[in-house]
Amino acid sequence: MSGLFLELKRRNVFRVAIAYIVASWLLVQAADLVLDVIGAADWVLRSVVVLLALGFLPAVIISWVFEMTPEGVKKESEIDRGQSITHHTAKKLDMVTIGLLVAAIALVAIDRYLPDSSIPEEGAIPEIAVTPDTRSGDSVTEAPVFSEKTIAVLPFANRSNQDDDLFFTDGIHDDLLTQLAKIHDLKVISRTSVMEYRDTTKNLREIGSELEVNTILEGGIQKVGNRVRINAQLIEVETDRHLWAESYDRELTAENIFDIQSEIAREIVRAVAIELTPDEERSISEIPTRNLAAYEAWLRAREYLNGANYTANNEREAKPWLENAIALDPDFSEAHALLANVYGAQYWRGLDTSEEFLTKYRGEVERALQLNPGSPTALLASAEYHYRVENDYRKSLQLVNKALELAPGNADAYANLGLTQRRMGRWQESIASFNRALELDPANRFYKLLQVETMGSSRNWQEILNQTVSLEDADPGDLDIQVNRALAQLNLTGDLGPLQRVFGQMTLEASSDYAAYSARVHWLQRDADAVIDTLNNPVWMEVADTRNGGLRIFRYYELANAYRLQGDQDKALEQYQLAIGELERAMNSVLQVKAYGGMTVALSLARIDRLDEALALALQLTHEIPFEKDSMLWGWLVTNRAMIKGLAGDQEAAIDDLKIAFEIPSSFPITAWDLHYDPNWDFMRDNPRFVELSTPDNLIRTQTP
Repeated sequence: MSGLFLELKRRNVFRVAIAYIVASWLLVQAADLVLDVIGAADWVLRSVVVLLALGFLPAVIISWVFEMTPEGVKKESEIDRGQSITHHTAKKLDMVTIGLLVAAIALVAIDRYLPDSSIPEEGAIPEIAVTPDTRSGDSVTEAPVFSEKTIAVLPFANRSNQDDDLFFTDGIHDDLLTQLAKIHDLKVISRTSVMEYRDTTKNLREIGSELEVNTILEGGIQKVGNRVRINAQLIEVETDRHLWAESYDRELTAENIFDIQSEIAREIVRAVAIELTPDEERSISEIPTRNLAAYEAWLRAREYLNGANYTANNEREAKPWLENAIALDPDFSEAHALLANVYGAQYWRGLDTSEEFLTKYRGEVERALQLNPGSPTALLASAEYHYRVENDYRKSLQLVNKALELAPGNADAYANLGLTQRRMGRWQESIASFNRALELDPANRFYKLLQVETMGSSRNWQEILNQTVSLEDADPGDLDIQVNRALAQLNLTGDLGPLQRVFGQMTLEASSDYAAYSARVHWLQRDADAVIDTLNNPVWMEVADTRNGGLRIFRYYELANAYRLQGDQDKALEQYQLAIGELERAMNSVLQVKAYGGMTVALSLARIDRLDEALALALQLTHEIPFEKDSMLWGWLVTNRAMIKGLAGDQEAAIDDLKIAFEIPSSFPITAWDLHYDPNWDFMRDNPRFVELSTPDNLIRTQTP
């Protein structure tokens, strides 16, 4: 055995193995950097790792069988031992290995010991990008310059006279919008806004004026047996002139449906004098699937997913249709991408964060991109994966920008862009992206909500009032938008009335804004009974069951606070302990549940005098989730870290934290009116610095609440 060891050593097998391992490690680090910059799919890096691993054994075998000589590489068996120069080769290998190790050590040292700008020092105010920030090296998406060539595609009439065929009619209409959104010189109004004109009595000129378009496409679809009939006509709004009209009567196949859509798109661009680029021509000519049953299953799924944003029931209904579409056509990229989005929404709410589920989610994303790397839908699905799972917002931003290059009229892509930008602290860019999404889809309530929420995070209260209608003029379904408007009024005037009236007059739904403020408005008025009633009503119970684990913890905490305000310490302790019991699940969940749920547990620990544990957890969370990691979360975390420091007896440090929180945007930005009303801060009201901080500039009443 010792003889074999000595022979391995003489032939430099050990040296080659060590050099190969070190070189491979450095190559993987370099590949990771380069592939991240070019936005390559995750499987590319994994392929590099696998190839390097597979190459290890051949490298070792070659070092055993062959030897370097002055005449070149020769088999070791052909070389006289007296003429062997393995000792010289050994010295060269040692030098190479030392050089590689130095490079590796330097890389580790830079990563570990250089100051980490992503973690601000405690007490320091992080730098905030309130204007376009190009320092990170990521491109800043320019505001699109939309041409004067604009179109609205009205909902197609379902001429089959069968309600069950409506999904098919709407699906083809939606597909055509997707195709037209890929054309750079054409502004296309998106689905939500045009669907409002189904069965409208308005004339085309009124519709064109409301949507600010100069052309309108209308048409109808009829399924008759194994045939499909589609007619369409393009009309100039100003003159009511028909620019183009055509009827198609084809056999009902997936290929024919996609061919008709492509032909309509070409006729539209020809009629409005646009010249398609070769890439646009290829893109609108793609046939996503040749399996009609798979296509119809995909349309069924989209029908459910178009119903509402972040609706768990719709996702549950859509999932089996997508699984069926993929079973019928495993190469259907768009179906894989849409199923990935369903998985992503379920993961984001913390409904399933297991490794098995993540493997399925990641597999659908990778399969969609593998099948069609140039699909905007697949790119956006990958962007959402990096956003939701990896919390890699830079990578997500790159993928969204790539999707927008391919589909510049995709309103959803601009919404995704805005969501990503605000996580990165690019607040003004984020608002601009939501504005762009609204230009393409002006009636989309979700985009409007994102716009006003981000204005609120930036404390731009007056602009929220400018961009929203009054409660009296609002649609009853616009609960979340009206909640944000009422919060703006509260922070401008201190008036809690508008917020209370919103929950009294609007249609209540299990949304995040409902969860955040429906009970809080009563808490700020010190009405503990109303807080308890609200947290026990059916809508709140639906929130706790279907949204995410963090909201369940929040409900326990809010109930505990209400019982504490009533003086019922036993019931308060019971609810605090229920919240604390969720800690492990929260810390192993998605980032937002870890942040909100974990910090709420820390607050619960502080309220039952487990102050050391509370403070340790609060410091851990603000260290692990700094402003630069996720600027939506950090301000809220610091606000509650301040409360825990105050409860632990260090009120001056608490006020220092509050001053930081006052300076930075956040998902729930703290204001003087919050401190003024909130009973949770009563323990600090004798501190002059706190009194100064919690007294709004426009406070009229002088008494302490």
